[in-house]
Amino acid sequence: MKRCGYMTVYLALTFGVMLSLILAVIEGARRSTIRMYLECCADMALDSALAQYHREMFRQYDLFFIDTSYGTDDPSYHRTEEWIFDYMEKNLRPGEEFSLPGIRDITGLSTRNVELLRAGVASDNGGEVLKYHAVRYMKDISGISLAERILGLGEKAQEWQGQDMEGQWDAAEESLKAEITQKKRLQDEDWDGEIPETPSDAVRATRGEGILGPAAQGIRLSDASIPDASRPSKRELNKGTGLFEPKEPVDGLINDGLFYAYIMEHCGYLGKEKENSALAYQVEYILQRQCQDRENLKRTAQELLLIREAANVAFLFASSLRSQAAEAANVIAAILLMPEIAPAVETVILFAWAYAESVKDIRILFKGDKVALFKSEADWNTPFSQLLTYRMHLDSYHSTENGWSYGDYLGALLFIHGSENARKGLMDVMESDIRKTPGNSRFRIDGLIDGMEAKISVTSSYSGDFEITRVYEYE
Repeated sequence: MKRCGYMTVYLALTFGVMLSLILAVIEGARRSTIRMYLECCADMALDSALAQYHREMFRQYDLFFIDTSYGTDDPSYHRTEEWIFDYMEKNLRPGEEFSLPGIRDITGLSTRNVELLRAGVASDNGGEVLKYHAVRYMKDISGISLAERILGLGEKAQEWQGQDMEGQWDAAEESLKAEITQKKRLQDEDWDGEIPETPSDAVRATRGEGILGPAAQGIRLSDASIPDASRPSKRELNKGTGLFEPKEPVDGLINDGLFYAYIMEHCGYLGKEKENSALAYQVEYILQRQCQDRENLKRTAQELLLIREAANVAFLFASSLRSQAAEAANVIAAILLMPEIAPAVETVILFAWAYAESVKDIRILFKGDKVALFKSEADWNTPFSQLLTYRMHLDSYHSTENGWSYGDYLGALLFIHGSENARKGLMDVMESDIRKTPGNSRFRIDGLIDGMEAKISVTSSYSGDFEITRVYEYE
């Protein structure tokens, strides 16, 4: 049966208004959906980018960074932008990845552009970004107790650092010989100029051989080295935007102490070498920054020798052991018929005695035992009777449980050399180590970023263009 219908003028007028309202609501819902969907997809894409942290950096050094080279020799923000772009596309159009029959996309979104506005490179500001994350790691696992210990060791050692005991010894020796020469000429016009040797002369003769030979006698030393020009500390580095809000530089003594503690925990040194590392003596490298292991060890041993000399000289001049040097000096002065030079002879003998004890101290440290910074007579290991033959008795000593280990002295030297030197040296060590691992032969420390501020632009086939900015980083 056929039915007739009609529509009033009033309904015709209101129908257009209602239709516009319905379409506006639909479009508003679509735009709200797009904004929410865009936020979700951006968060997932940036999370996925952070999940691509460098595995060896985490395995060896417990730090999270994205390698913007992705296994190539060309670190670039654009590579990270491309990865985020790909992740956005997969999240915006899942239907292209998974077959979902009957599904319809009401957003029509596709990625137009991804741009990193800010990104902190590990090497920025001389390694400040790297130090920031190392300090945060140490705070998470250990608190400040390790930092306080290293700072304490460093402050004590610094009291003796920089005192040129060997220079003072040489000056005292020259002054003594000049005095003897002057008096001899006054006493005997026919004097041939020959000055009798003292125990100091015999010890000084061994000084020119250096410290590494006697200290490392019988120890198999590493001959490893790293290329000079390729080191981060020697080349021009890629730059990022450094630390950005809310991160701030980790300055101050406590943070420096935590950084030195991080180095001691993650880097090898003599007696505690790290397996499969490019250099065996990594902490020594950080201190000296020479390409060869042996050179770094030699320079570190020489620094420790000077610290030990200063402490040993101070002890001897205030100790009752000094009387033994005084007796020997009186005998030598009597033989020369110059009793007035006995104090000067005693002084050079004390310097020689302190040097011999200091060589033995370095030997003790190299063998893994401990040496007290401030000694007592019970801690003294070189009897005066062995002064002339001290090199034959380097392994005759008694260690002390309350002393400092070789690692303790290295921590003190890190404090003395300062944070900037430690940052540069650590970057060299990290890069050389990671380059030894499979697939990382072209790794660069200045290709690592710790996070990013990304601007993501998308376009909808229905509703125009949209943009979102997000900050994602490792914390």
